[in-house]
Amino acid sequence: MNKLLILIFSTLLIGCRDKPKLLNNGLTKKVTKINEYVISVKNDSLGNEIKDTMMIIENRYNDNDQIINKNHRGSYADGTFNIEYIYNENNKIKKEIVKFSIDNSSHIVDYFYKDTLLLKTFAEDKNDISCFKQIGEYKYNPNNTLKQSSLTQYYIKLNDTIVYATETSKYNNKKLITEVLITDHIDPKKNTVTKHIYDSRTLIKEQVFNGKDSLISEIEYKYEFDEFKNWIKKESFENGKLNHIRKREIEYQ
Repeated sequence: MNKLLILIFSTLLIGCRDKPKLLNNGLTKKVTKINEYVISVKNDSLGNEIKDTMMIIENRYNDNDQIINKNHRGSYADGTFNIEYIYNENNKIKKEIVKFSIDNSSHIVDYFYKDTLLLKTFAEDKNDISCFKQIGEYKYNPNNTLKQSSLTQYYIKLNDTIVYATETSKYNNKKLITEVLITDHIDPKKNTVTKHIYDSRTLIKEQVFNGKDSLISEIEYKYEFDEFKNWIKKESFENGKLNHIRKREIEYQ
């Protein structure tokens, strides 16, 4: 083997080592728990920076690297909500059980498959004066990779639809979201398209366009990573100004 081939082969090996394999949860190493803190960054009238922890999210995982529980604190009307994930015999999510602390209510999301491909999710909550309905739909490429997903939410009160909106996500061949379309079926002026830009598999920028295809916002992300190449700090800059920080405490197995 000549020196050039040896150099090329060595470079490829180094590249492989620099890109560790991702697990089902998007991380590079098995974990039991992740605590995530969402911090807002604002400036007061004197220009002083004010940081406020808006939300604390605790995620727990099983030995298959699947999330089994998610707890949100400080994100729902100053209360909390907890999501328990139930899996079927094929290790696919069968059901989400969402419980809200503010009124002790529960919300169940059911998952429907064809073989092992997720086709639809459905949730519906009714009472005497209102109805909330959520429908998720999934489309695939000929090779069964995810092509598009959509989530439509309805909120109906006294037979009048108050909210009716759909979020549609498109994916590339790396299973990464490339575009998110928000369609407000009641007020089309609220429609937006968000395009995602990556460095390898890391999201570094989002560009938000209105319904007339005019750029209305640009969000850039900067990261800090731990020794296992999982991010532990993510800063969000909207139109050049820092507005959010997300920090993660990762508990590895």
